[in-house]
Amino acid sequence: MSDTSSMSPAHASRAPASGLPASAFGRSRRVDTLLLERWDSDPHRAALIDPDTGTVVTASDLKERVLWVARALRERGVRSGDLVVVHQERSVAFVVSILGVLFAGGAQVALDVNDPTERTLETIADCGPRMIVTGPASRLAATVPVLVVTGEERDRDQPEFRAEPDALDADQPAVVLYTSGSTGRPKASLISHGALVSRLSALQGTHPLGADDRIIHHTTCTFDMFLIETYWPLLAGAGVVIAAPGRQRDADYLARLIQECDVTTFYCVVSLLELFLLARPPGERYDGLKRVLTGGEPLSPELVKRFHSRSTASLTNLYGPSECTIYCTAWECPRDPQLDTVLIGSAVEETSLWILDPDGKPVADGEVGELYIGGAGLALGYLHRPELTTERFVPDHLGEPGGRLYRSGDLVRTHPSGALEFHGRVDRQIKIRGVRIEPGEIESAALRCAGVRQAAVIAQGHGVEKRLVAFLVAEPDTDGTGLVPTVREHLRTLLPGRVVPSAIQVVDRLPLTANGKLDGTLLARWAADSAADELPDIDAIDSDGPLEDVVEKVWQAVLRTADIDKDADFFDIGGDSFKAVRIVEKMQHLLGVAIPLETLLQEPTVHDFATGLRRLTEQEQAC
Repeated sequence: MSDTSSMSPAHASRAPASGLPASAFGRSRRVDTLLLERWDSDPHRAALIDPDTGTVVTASDLKERVLWVARALRERGVRSGDLVVVHQERSVAFVVSILGVLFAGGAQVALDVNDPTERTLETIADCGPRMIVTGPASRLAATVPVLVVTGEERDRDQPEFRAEPDALDADQPAVVLYTSGSTGRPKASLISHGALVSRLSALQGTHPLGADDRIIHHTTCTFDMFLIETYWPLLAGAGVVIAAPGRQRDADYLARLIQECDVTTFYCVVSLLELFLLARPPGERYDGLKRVLTGGEPLSPELVKRFHSRSTASLTNLYGPSECTIYCTAWECPRDPQLDTVLIGSAVEETSLWILDPDGKPVADGEVGELYIGGAGLALGYLHRPELTTERFVPDHLGEPGGRLYRSGDLVRTHPSGALEFHGRVDRQIKIRGVRIEPGEIESAALRCAGVRQAAVIAQGHGVEKRLVAFLVAEPDTDGTGLVPTVREHLRTLLPGRVVPSAIQVVDRLPLTANGKLDGTLLARWAADSAADELPDIDAIDSDGPLEDVVEKVWQAVLRTADIDKDADFFDIGGDSFKAVRIVEKMQHLLGVAIPLETLLQEPTVHDFATGLRRLTEQEQAC
């Protein structure tokens, strides 16, 4: 980090005014150029490892497959700056596809195959891609031309594909990331090659990977941290271990990958790190790991201490919105038994940070203000949203002329140590289990359901107890009793399961404050009171009755909601690591059988979990 400005305690290193420095991977600021250099320097190195299929893809083989996809896209009209949607499950083929888009000169828009089809089609319509890259099993019926990629592509007979000269601009978009939008319309950040290389170069500078390192790719492709798990190791010459689809929450599976695949580097959101440590035997150690990166949620001192007690690896807390490309601050957690505060750290390389008051002036040292982010990692702006881009990406009036700052909406202060301390939001944005959620997007979707006059969504509770609660006001002639299941099903067709509220309540009116704004505090009180009145006492639940009904009661008590959809994913309706452990422990007590935590992780609905428990009970009785 370079010199610190006297105007703001958060001001940190910034890119030079004339030109940009070479990255930690080479002189280029483009991902595709750097990857070619890396692959050609060590063609026999294992680049991708899929342990579930036994597939190992060398750097040379990966290059051939990627160039096949790039050539196929070019032949179908993809040109520099075009957007290309990639709609595939996590796999070797998925990695080949996203890289092929870059080598064709396009920007990859990776969409989660588990999202509702209607939402996926709306996103495709919003971004207007030139093409869609998908797999042979896809049933996506879009009007955009489709390229099917299996991951087995080879084409040695044709001349090697080379990028065209107009594709060699570091400011060209490389990645498009969609996040929740406050108006009900998701917004997409345009990330350039230069921004991505800058961020990954900063990470390589502080946490260097080498040829002997391996990292697990398990994060969903709509969360920007998947860029760390794929592009970083490939640029550094390390190996990517690809986790099977649907196994990203399975602690036993991830532990096996770490041990059997010699994984040295692991990224996971805070809640998954909690789950991982809780699910595995307390004496099990992970000294084979060298570095663990986490973030996306508040990290508690207790979790830091628990991790350090079980591994010699470093633990680094990363912070940053997708608009600044993955992260902009980092804090390596000290091995301090007296640790009482976890910070989000200081600015990473080529980044400037300012803590400003509502008038855009730097706050006094130690005071709370909004964090403004500048430097080489900033997104180009929002796709097709010029007004929002102007609102959130503002001129840098404190630094070099012509610079930009991103208004993060996050409140921070400078800790006496010099690092930053997170203090919440300036708006209604919510973050649960690492996912950015705009209540307005959920409210807008609810209002599209017949019979709903008004809708309000809040976060109720704190820490691991935080959940989404929706309040609805019905139209005069609508039966409020039947509205809840109708709206829930409606939301599940429009939104990813992770942002569907875990509880929905119909009320006569939405409360307002004296100045006419929604009274979120009162709504949170209503949600807490309602839950307390309706929920069963977990200690009073016994094993009488059908097993599925018993499971539902336990879920109601632990998830703090009487509104349980028996086919809903546990983690999509407010479940987390602590709640998963509580449910398993309670069911073990009721049934008198050992229940592996992976039973809930692999069968995360009331119906499927009950089926799994029934199978375990029958196996126990047969022994």
